[in-house]
Amino acid sequence: MGIAKDYFVGNEDLLDVVRRDRSNIYESRLLLLHRALTTKAPGTILSIGAGAGTYELDLQERYGIHVELSLEPSAGFVQSARSKGLNVLQAGAQDYDYPEGFYDTIVYNGSSFGFIEDDELEATLRRNWESLRPGGRIILQDVPLESALGILLKAFQDFPELAENKDYRELLDGTVFYDLPPYKPFWHTTRYYIELLEKVGFSNFSYFQTVLANPPYEDETVEEPIEGYDKGSYVAIVAEK
Repeated sequence: MGIAKDYFVGNEDLLDVVRRDRSNIYESRLLLLHRALTTKAPGTILSIGAGAGTYELDLQERYGIHVELSLEPSAGFVQSARSKGLNVLQAGAQDYDYPEGFYDTIVYNGSSFGFIEDDELEATLRRNWESLRPGGRIILQDVPLESALGILLKAFQDFPELAENKDYRELLDGTVFYDLPPYKPFWHTTRYYIELLEKVGFSNFSYFQTVLANPPYEDETVEEPIEGYDKGSYVAIVAEK
């Protein structure tokens, strides 16, 4: 099992800045996360990829949803999240020593499973399954590869020279990626993750999506999540043990 890499050295204030500068997208994503968490009583929650803890703090202060423990591999993000009073362990999903049958909800926030090597992801999800109580849920929140935003971000990742093209750069101005911060290294479609979760043993799936606007217009309004995964720039997969 590999050790999670810190992809955000030097960008420790990234998530707090995004919350300030693209507040409508932030609110839309928070509503998506809340909708996914409340398909049933969330119970004891493990958050994986908490970043600076902005969402975890808002879940607690605005909705009374308490996250028992957050995992975050980035040292800078861990420091920021702890300063908000959150219980955070510096670790990635593949590093953590999961207690068996302990959690009611395991949530991957901000595409954090997209930072796990492909050859480690299935084994990590199996450990998640074992750590859930019967009827417990896993939630994967993602920018899907097939979404308009995902296609753009993957193109910038695969062809760095696009960053020098003003027309392409302007397409991201209305998104949280307006300054081309680093993003996940591993991309797959939503259906890929659904099939992988089914292989591990999860069932009773539900899906929610938000930010349906094209990238230049994503921050113009707060959007309520809707069911499905075929339109949104942000998608949540919910599956039960």
